[in-house]
Amino acid sequence: MKHWLVLLGLAAATLAAACDDNGNEACPTTTPCPTCAPCPGSPTATATRTATGTSAPVGTRTPTVIPSPTPSPTPMVMAEVFLDNVDVPVSLAFAPDGRLFYNELRTGRVRIVENGRLQDEPFASLQVVNRSGYSEHGLLGLALDRDFAANHYVYVLYGEPDQNGDPRRQRVVRFTEVDGVGQDMTVILDDLPISSGCCHNGGRIAFGPDGKLYVSIGDTGESSLSQDEESLAGKILRFNPDGSIPDDNPFPGSPVYALGIRNSFGLAFHPVTGALFIDETGSAGFDELDIIQAGGNYGWPEARGIAGLSQYIDPIWTSGPVSHTPTGMTFYTDDVLPIPENDLLRCSYNTGMLERVKMAPSFDHIDGIEDTGLACSLDVTVGPDGALYFSTADTIYRWGS
Repeated sequence: MKHWLVLLGLAAATLAAACDDNGNEACPTTTPCPTCAPCPGSPTATATRTATGTSAPVGTRTPTVIPSPTPSPTPMVMAEVFLDNVDVPVSLAFAPDGRLFYNELRTGRVRIVENGRLQDEPFASLQVVNRSGYSEHGLLGLALDRDFAANHYVYVLYGEPDQNGDPRRQRVVRFTEVDGVGQDMTVILDDLPISSGCCHNGGRIAFGPDGKLYVSIGDTGESSLSQDEESLAGKILRFNPDGSIPDDNPFPGSPVYALGIRNSFGLAFHPVTGALFIDETGSAGFDELDIIQAGGNYGWPEARGIAGLSQYIDPIWTSGPVSHTPTGMTFYTDDVLPIPENDLLRCSYNTGMLERVKMAPSFDHIDGIEDTGLACSLDVTVGPDGALYFSTADTIYRWGS
């Protein structure tokens, strides 16, 4: 592990073409790829990659296409390399005591960083799907219980292989943390949908302000499942922390909370309104930022982007025919950084950038998107010190005072 300051200037980068629904059309310039099979010889995202573009701010409640973030008005920012030589740190989560937990996508290991040092032994190790070209399988979701200080529960979502190494199912399991080690593994959710091919597993988990566990599941490569209320694919799911179904879910007896989702790599709850925001990777562009309503239908595959159809809920932002592939997201809730409180920060896989989504005062639409000039392709979270921590395929960064 190394600690130094990295100067990140603004430089141009080209947006990659979008993949088709089978992942065959094109790939981003980084691997592993959240939307298609990796391209041979693709370079890894680096800390100096940025994106430029023009932005048409959303000034009304009517959703508007904003094709690309505007460059930050600050010409350069400083970020510290918090941890390098990391193996695809796809999900990050802080414990109340300041320890950082993170998932390694391909190895199936959950790791802990304490007082700036990587713990020698993994917190937990799971056997995960890790086949060549299966770029959206593995150890995906990570969430700490809202009462972690008392119960020390850690939840993870992963793709479990069969005896041949092929995808068998996705699961959510819970560990109890004891002296930095995960013990008493308990299966919370079993037999969740998994793609038999490369992509569209979703895989984010998060606890809401209501104490419920929310899970994103992609359409697993079968788009029609997103509109099938009997299938859990292409949905946002809502459970009690023990895996049971809440009595107040919108579809009685079902964990389905919202449907018509293609593939979501990011979940975050607004700190003021409590609303659930998700990002969604579109088809040939048309990525989305959605505010989730209980029982809402977000249109895939019958609608994408801003369709204006009464039976579906439109996103508050869409990329149009440009592919960003938004991934991890968080709301900023401190005053350490020059970021307005309650603005949204998100990573973009195709651009490799950390983007600031400027929320309108009503928090139900946005006033534009800004490129921070910092590299982020996997996940972002706020630390207990008020700094932002964010990851690329091989590095975790810290941006703070």
